[in-house]
Amino acid sequence: MLTTTNFFKFKTGNNFFAAIAFSAILMLLAACTREPVEPTPPNPTIQELPPIEYTPEVNDPVTNDFTMVKACIGKNLNEAVAIINERDYHLDNNSSSDPGLDHYIHTENGTEKHLAFWRPSQSVVHQGELYVKDQELPVMLLFYKQWLQEFRASSAYGKLARTYFSGRVDGNTLNIQSLDELIAAMDNLQSASDINITANGNDIYGNEYEIFLLYGNHTKWVELRILNSRAGQPSDDFTQSDLQDTDLHKNILISKVDYLTFRYKGFYALNVQNPVQTGTEIPFLAEYQAPGDFGWIKLYYQNTSNLLMSGSIVWSGCGHLEFPTGFRAGRQLNNRLPYPGQNKIAYINNAGAYQTVTDDADLQRIWQTVSIQQEFQHYYANSHKKVAVYLYTPSVGIGNPADWYYLVFVEQ
Repeated sequence: MLTTTNFFKFKTGNNFFAAIAFSAILMLLAACTREPVEPTPPNPTIQELPPIEYTPEVNDPVTNDFTMVKACIGKNLNEAVAIINERDYHLDNNSSSDPGLDHYIHTENGTEKHLAFWRPSQSVVHQGELYVKDQELPVMLLFYKQWLQEFRASSAYGKLARTYFSGRVDGNTLNIQSLDELIAAMDNLQSASDINITANGNDIYGNEYEIFLLYGNHTKWVELRILNSRAGQPSDDFTQSDLQDTDLHKNILISKVDYLTFRYKGFYALNVQNPVQTGTEIPFLAEYQAPGDFGWIKLYYQNTSNLLMSGSIVWSGCGHLEFPTGFRAGRQLNNRLPYPGQNKIAYINNAGAYQTVTDDADLQRIWQTVSIQQEFQHYYANSHKKVAVYLYTPSVGIGNPADWYYLVFVEQ
């Protein structure tokens, strides 16, 4: 199915000679200066988030449950076992025969604590799950609050890229906006009979965190889970700039930004046939097939002769980006542009239509990433159209956010 956004008609003035004079003035000014047009000043009422500082990752000393599990991520099995042996965990001989799953047990004050390691293809530890099950509510709340506090006190907390919370207690939704609020709420749950609370987040190194509590008639489970799907893989960060002058003289710039870390993953520049000089939005045309098992997304500029991106989408699997390929590093500058708000940058959906969101925190992060790049600043300064951001999710269903990234479109 093809859909497209609205186009705006350009209207010229009626005074022909005034238009000729005005054009002459513009040509004279262009001959006198080569400076790009300044972008629209940002809205002073916008509260912009402080930029992320991408410092090297460090692990805290192993002093508690959280730091123990965190220290095991990215280690080979022998290294991870050496860490947990220091805290008196031993192999569960009755655990699964799955060669990529290792299960250990530790008893603390009469309560069994279980620790499972997941090692895809028997490589390094990608995921650690520490859990307690089938205990009375005061015990479950004790461990849940403890793990939340340990997470809050860790160095990982200061490097979070995003957090989100959900919870229901005895049928009532909990309105939790921060980890501190969730920790404080634990003291009021001693008499609850049905609890489902989750704290999620990920940091700028690709680590994903989940701490949840399920307590009811059928399930009594509290768990601390840390996952990094990229553990053990080589970095794909750029180390050298490669921007060329020809890259700045095309119609469309496509920037790639990692979903989890908001790191810049390069740019691709291309020309389109018959670019539209009018309007305030890029004229996307979208072709989308929802993934029953296999689907795809294609974005075009105005018509199907101008392909901007094409990628497959797989349910409980992972697709791949077929076009564009070969993203390049570009050139990072020292100063980024102030965030201009959603009147200048916005998401587009699977139909290629611009969308407004109530929480633009991720949009601000994307802007901070791309607007420090020379290629983006050049295209944006010479554009009168809204920047478009598309979240490409090649894996859905049981999707893996480590596979996702944003594509940012600018037309000059």
